[in-house]
Amino acid sequence: MDYVTVFDISKQPFEWWWPAIGIAIFAIGIILIKFVSKWPSQKNAKIIGWVMVVFGPIFTIVVYNSQNSMWADWRSAYDRGAYSTVEGVVHDFKPMPYEGHQNECFWVKNQEFCYSDYVVQPGFRQSASHGGPIREGLPVRVAHYEGQILRLDVAVASLTPEAQREAFAKSKELEWKRRMLSDPVQGRLILGFLTAVLLMTLYYNLSWRRGLRHWLKREPPFSPLVELGFRAFLLLCLISELIYLAHVITDTERSRKDFEVAGLIALIWLVIFAAFEFISGWQRRSKEPSAKPV
Repeated sequence: MDYVTVFDISKQPFEWWWPAIGIAIFAIGIILIKFVSKWPSQKNAKIIGWVMVVFGPIFTIVVYNSQNSMWADWRSAYDRGAYSTVEGVVHDFKPMPYEGHQNECFWVKNQEFCYSDYVVQPGFRQSASHGGPIREGLPVRVAHYEGQILRLDVAVASLTPEAQREAFAKSKELEWKRRMLSDPVQGRLILGFLTAVLLMTLYYNLSWRRGLRHWLKREPPFSPLVELGFRAFLLLCLISELIYLAHVITDTERSRKDFEVAGLIALIWLVIFAAFEFISGWQRRSKEPSAKPV
Protein backbone atom coordinates (compact mmCIF):
# COMPACT_ATOMS: atom_id res chain seq x y z
CA MET A 1 0.00 0.00 0.00
CA ASP A 2 1.29 3.46 -0.91
CA TYR A 3 1.41 6.03 1.89
CA VAL A 4 1.89 9.80 2.04
CA THR A 5 3.38 11.46 5.12
CA VAL A 6 1.07 14.07 6.63
CA PHE A 7 3.13 14.68 9.76
CA ASP A 8 6.83 14.32 10.51
CA ILE A 9 8.30 15.62 13.78
CA SER A 10 11.68 16.22 12.13
CA LYS A 11 10.05 18.93 10.01
CA GLN A 12 8.32 20.64 12.93
CA PRO A 13 10.08 23.74 14.31
CA PHE A 14 10.21 24.46 18.01
CA GLU A 15 7.12 26.47 19.02
CA TRP A 16 8.65 29.63 20.46
CA TRP A 17 5.34 31.44 20.89
CA TRP A 18 4.36 29.45 23.97
CA PRO A 19 7.35 30.34 26.22
CA ALA A 20 7.41 33.82 24.62
CA ILE A 21 4.15 34.60 26.42
CA GLY A 22 6.26 35.17 29.54
CA ILE A 23 8.25 37.84 27.69
CA ALA A 24 5.01 39.60 26.77
CA ILE A 25 3.92 39.46 30.43
CA PHE A 26 7.29 40.94 31.45
CA ALA A 27 6.92 43.76 28.89
CA ILE A 28 3.42 44.63 30.11
CA GLY A 29 4.78 44.72 33.67
CA ILE A 30 7.45 47.24 32.64
CA ILE A 31 4.78 49.43 31.01
CA LEU A 32 2.68 49.33 34.18
CA ILE A 33 5.65 50.31 36.34
CA LYS A 34 7.08 53.01 34.09
CA PHE A 35 3.97 54.67 32.71
CA VAL A 36 0.60 53.52 34.05
CA SER A 37 1.63 53.80 37.72
CA LYS A 38 2.20 57.55 37.19
CA TRP A 39 -1.55 58.10 36.81
CA PRO A 40 -3.05 59.12 40.18
CA SER A 41 -5.97 56.74 39.66
CA GLN A 42 -3.72 53.71 39.12
CA LYS A 43 -2.09 53.33 42.52
CA ASN A 44 -1.87 49.54 42.34
CA ALA A 45 -0.38 49.45 38.84
CA LYS A 46 3.19 49.36 40.15
CA ILE A 47 2.45 46.37 42.42
CA ILE A 48 0.78 44.47 39.57
CA GLY A 49 3.65 45.46 37.29
CA TRP A 50 6.30 44.07 39.63
CA VAL A 51 4.34 40.82 39.97
CA MET A 52 4.28 40.50 36.18
CA VAL A 53 7.99 41.42 35.89
CA VAL A 54 8.87 38.62 38.30
CA PHE A 55 6.35 36.07 36.99
CA GLY A 56 7.05 36.60 33.26
CA PRO A 57 10.67 35.37 33.17
CA ILE A 58 9.83 32.46 35.51
CA PHE A 59 7.02 31.40 33.15
CA THR A 60 9.34 31.62 30.13
CA ILE A 61 12.13 29.63 31.79
CA VAL A 62 9.84 26.88 33.12
CA VAL A 63 7.84 26.48 29.90
CA TYR A 64 10.92 26.68 27.67
CA ASN A 65 12.79 24.03 29.67
CA SER A 66 9.76 21.74 29.70
CA GLN A 67 8.98 22.15 26.00
CA ASN A 68 12.61 22.01 24.87
CA SER A 69 13.31 18.88 26.92
CA MET A 70 10.25 17.16 25.47
CA TRP A 71 11.02 18.28 21.92
CA ALA A 72 14.68 17.21 22.16
CA ASP A 73 13.77 13.80 23.65
CA TRP A 74 11.15 12.99 21.03
CA ARG A 75 13.23 14.32 18.16
CA SER A 76 16.26 12.33 19.34
CA ALA A 77 14.17 9.16 19.58
CA TYR A 78 12.95 9.73 16.04
CA ASP A 79 16.43 10.43 14.64
CA ARG A 80 17.85 7.33 16.36
CA GLY A 81 14.97 5.16 15.22
CA ALA A 82 14.11 4.39 18.86
CA TYR A 83 10.39 4.29 18.18
CA SER A 84 7.72 1.73 17.38
CA THR A 85 5.60 1.51 14.26
CA VAL A 86 2.05 0.25 13.93
CA GLU A 87 0.20 -0.15 10.65
CA GLY A 88 -3.49 -0.77 10.19
CA VAL A 89 -6.93 0.79 10.01
CA VAL A 90 -8.20 3.50 12.38
CA HIS A 91 -10.95 2.17 14.65
CA ASP A 92 -12.84 3.39 17.71
CA PHE A 93 -12.26 6.95 16.51
CA LYS A 94 -13.52 9.57 18.98
CA PRO A 95 -13.27 13.06 17.47
CA MET A 96 -12.55 16.11 19.59
CA PRO A 97 -15.30 18.76 19.73
CA TYR A 98 -14.28 22.01 18.06
CA GLU A 99 -14.16 23.81 21.42
CA GLY A 100 -11.96 21.11 23.02
CA HIS A 101 -12.71 19.86 26.56
CA GLN A 102 -11.67 16.34 25.56
CA ASN A 103 -8.90 14.77 23.50
CA GLU A 104 -9.34 13.21 20.10
CA CYS A 105 -8.52 9.49 20.33
CA PHE A 106 -8.27 6.52 18.00
CA TRP A 107 -6.89 2.99 17.94
CA VAL A 108 -4.70 1.21 15.42
CA LYS A 109 -4.70 -2.50 16.28
CA ASN A 110 -3.94 -2.56 20.03
CA GLN A 111 -2.34 0.91 20.26
CA GLU A 112 -4.31 3.99 21.34
CA PHE A 113 -3.36 7.57 20.44
CA CYS A 114 -4.80 10.74 21.98
CA TYR A 115 -4.05 14.41 21.28
CA SER A 116 -5.60 17.87 21.23
CA ASP A 117 -5.10 21.14 19.36
CA TYR A 118 -5.23 22.91 22.70
CA VAL A 119 -2.26 21.04 24.22
CA VAL A 120 1.13 22.34 23.07
CA GLN A 121 3.44 19.38 22.40
CA PRO A 122 5.86 18.40 19.61
CA GLY A 123 3.92 15.37 18.35
CA PHE A 124 0.93 15.23 16.04
CA ARG A 125 -2.06 17.08 17.52
CA GLN A 126 -4.36 18.28 14.72
CA SER A 127 -7.90 17.10 15.37
CA ALA A 128 -10.41 16.41 12.61
CA SER A 129 -12.56 19.34 13.76
CA HIS A 130 -9.57 21.62 13.07
CA GLY A 131 -8.68 20.17 9.66
CA GLY A 132 -6.86 17.00 10.73
CA PRO A 133 -6.76 13.90 8.48
CA ILE A 134 -7.82 11.14 10.91
CA ARG A 135 -11.22 9.48 10.50
CA GLU A 136 -12.80 6.11 11.14
CA GLY A 137 -11.60 3.35 8.80
CA LEU A 138 -8.57 5.29 7.52
CA PRO A 139 -5.53 3.10 6.66
CA VAL A 140 -2.50 4.58 8.45
CA ARG A 141 1.05 3.85 9.48
CA VAL A 142 2.12 5.47 12.74
CA ALA A 143 5.61 5.92 14.17
CA HIS A 144 5.13 6.50 17.89
CA TYR A 145 7.16 7.02 21.06
CA GLU A 146 5.73 7.01 24.58
CA GLY A 147 2.23 7.01 23.10
CA GLN A 148 2.86 10.12 20.99
CA ILE A 149 2.80 10.29 17.19
CA LEU A 150 6.19 11.17 15.71
CA ARG A 151 5.27 10.44 12.09
CA LEU A 152 1.86 9.84 10.54
CA ASP A 153 1.50 8.23 7.13
CA VAL A 154 -1.89 7.92 5.45
CA ALA A 155 -2.84 5.71 2.53
CA VAL A 156 -2.70 7.87 -0.62
CA ALA A 157 -5.98 6.54 -1.99
CA SER A 158 -7.82 7.24 1.28
CA LEU A 159 -6.46 10.69 2.20
CA THR A 160 -9.19 13.33 2.25
CA PRO A 161 -8.15 16.40 0.19
CA GLU A 162 -6.93 19.36 2.25
CA ALA A 163 -9.63 21.68 0.88
CA GLN A 164 -12.31 19.24 1.98
CA ARG A 165 -10.77 18.93 5.45
CA GLU A 166 -10.66 22.72 5.80
CA ALA A 167 -14.30 22.98 4.75
CA PHE A 168 -15.19 20.35 7.35
CA ALA A 169 -13.29 22.30 10.03
CA LYS A 170 -15.12 25.49 9.05
CA SER A 171 -18.46 23.71 9.28
CA LYS A 172 -17.54 22.47 12.78
CA GLU A 173 -16.66 26.00 13.83
CA LEU A 174 -19.99 27.33 12.56
CA GLU A 175 -21.79 24.42 14.20
CA TRP A 176 -20.16 25.26 17.51
CA LYS A 177 -21.15 28.94 17.22
CA ARG A 178 -24.74 28.04 16.37
CA ARG A 179 -24.83 25.58 19.26
CA MET A 180 -23.63 28.29 21.61
CA LEU A 181 -26.22 30.78 20.37
CA SER A 182 -29.12 28.35 19.98
CA ASP A 183 -29.00 27.19 23.59
CA PRO A 184 -32.05 28.97 25.10
CA VAL A 185 -30.39 30.08 28.33
CA GLN A 186 -26.97 30.89 26.92
CA GLY A 187 -28.41 32.57 23.83
CA ARG A 188 -30.59 34.89 25.91
CA LEU A 189 -27.69 35.75 28.22
CA ILE A 190 -25.43 36.59 25.28
CA LEU A 191 -28.12 38.59 23.48
CA GLY A 192 -28.99 40.55 26.61
CA PHE A 193 -25.37 41.29 27.45
CA LEU A 194 -24.53 42.39 23.89
CA THR A 195 -27.58 44.68 23.82
CA ALA A 196 -26.51 46.29 27.10
CA VAL A 197 -22.93 46.73 25.88
CA LEU A 198 -24.19 48.35 22.67
CA LEU A 199 -26.31 50.85 24.64
CA MET A 200 -23.43 51.58 27.04
CA THR A 201 -21.13 52.26 24.09
CA LEU A 202 -23.76 54.50 22.51
CA TYR A 203 -23.98 56.42 25.79
CA TYR A 204 -20.21 56.97 25.83
CA ASN A 205 -20.28 58.04 22.18
CA LEU A 206 -22.83 60.72 23.06
CA SER A 207 -21.11 61.66 26.34
CA TRP A 208 -17.52 61.12 25.32
CA ARG A 209 -16.16 63.89 27.58
CA ARG A 210 -17.62 62.09 30.58
CA GLY A 211 -15.97 58.90 29.33
CA LEU A 212 -12.62 60.65 29.07
CA ARG A 213 -12.92 62.01 32.60
CA HIS A 214 -13.84 58.55 33.84
CA TRP A 215 -10.98 56.65 32.17
CA LEU A 216 -8.25 59.28 32.58
CA LYS A 217 -9.45 60.25 36.08
CA ARG A 218 -8.89 63.94 35.47
CA GLU A 219 -10.83 66.96 34.33
CA PRO A 220 -10.57 68.67 30.91
CA PRO A 221 -9.08 70.26 28.92
CA PHE A 222 -7.73 67.31 26.95
CA SER A 223 -5.42 67.53 23.98
CA PRO A 224 -7.12 67.44 20.54
CA LEU A 225 -5.22 64.26 19.68
CA VAL A 226 -6.49 62.47 22.81
CA GLU A 227 -10.07 63.59 22.12
CA LEU A 228 -9.95 62.56 18.47
CA GLY A 229 -8.39 59.18 19.26
CA PHE A 230 -10.91 58.45 22.02
CA ARG A 231 -13.91 59.40 19.86
CA ALA A 232 -12.62 57.34 16.92
CA PHE A 233 -12.13 54.37 19.24
CA LEU A 234 -15.67 54.68 20.63
CA LEU A 235 -17.16 54.97 17.15
CA LEU A 236 -15.27 51.90 15.98
CA CYS A 237 -16.49 49.96 19.02
CA LEU A 238 -20.08 51.03 18.37
CA ILE A 239 -19.99 49.97 14.72
CA SER A 240 -18.36 46.60 15.44
CA GLU A 241 -20.79 45.84 18.29
CA LEU A 242 -23.78 46.78 16.12
CA ILE A 243 -22.61 44.46 13.35
CA TYR A 244 -21.94 41.61 15.77
CA LEU A 245 -25.29 42.03 17.53
CA ALA A 246 -27.09 41.98 14.18
CA HIS A 247 -25.21 38.79 13.31
CA VAL A 248 -26.20 37.17 16.61
CA ILE A 249 -29.86 38.11 16.12
CA THR A 250 -30.12 36.90 12.52
CA ASP A 251 -27.91 33.81 12.79
CA THR A 252 -30.46 31.84 14.81
CA GLU A 253 -34.24 31.88 14.77
CA ARG A 254 -35.48 33.48 17.98
CA SER A 255 -38.85 33.63 19.68
CA ARG A 256 -40.59 36.56 21.30
CA LYS A 257 -39.75 35.02 24.68
CA ASP A 258 -36.03 35.11 23.80
CA PHE A 259 -36.16 38.87 23.15
CA GLU A 260 -38.22 39.52 26.28
CA VAL A 261 -35.78 37.68 28.53
CA ALA A 262 -32.80 39.22 26.73
CA GLY A 263 -34.35 42.68 27.25
CA LEU A 264 -34.71 41.99 30.98
CA ILE A 265 -31.07 40.84 31.18
CA ALA A 266 -29.98 43.97 29.29
CA LEU A 267 -31.98 46.11 31.72
CA ILE A 268 -30.25 44.48 34.71
CA TRP A 269 -26.84 45.21 33.17
CA LEU A 270 -27.87 48.81 32.44
CA VAL A 271 -29.02 49.32 36.05
CA ILE A 272 -25.63 48.06 37.26
CA PHE A 273 -23.92 50.37 34.77
CA ALA A 274 -26.02 53.36 35.87
CA ALA A 275 -25.22 52.65 39.53
CA PHE A 276 -21.54 52.43 38.70
CA GLU A 277 -21.68 55.73 36.80
CA PHE A 278 -23.54 57.42 39.67
CA ILE A 279 -21.07 56.19 42.30
CA SER A 280 -18.01 57.15 40.25
CA GLY A 281 -19.51 60.60 39.56
CA TRP A 282 -20.33 61.10 43.22
CA GLN A 283 -16.80 60.10 44.24
CA ARG A 284 -15.33 62.50 41.71
CA ARG A 285 -17.52 65.39 42.88
CA SER A 286 -16.72 64.66 46.54
CA LYS A 287 -13.02 65.01 45.80
CA GLU A 288 -13.42 68.38 44.10
CA PRO A 289 -12.44 71.34 46.32
CA SER A 290 -15.44 73.26 47.66
CA ALA A 291 -15.91 76.80 46.38
CA LYS A 292 -14.59 79.37 48.81
CA PRO A 293 -17.18 81.88 50.08
CA VAL A 294 -16.76 85.38 48.72
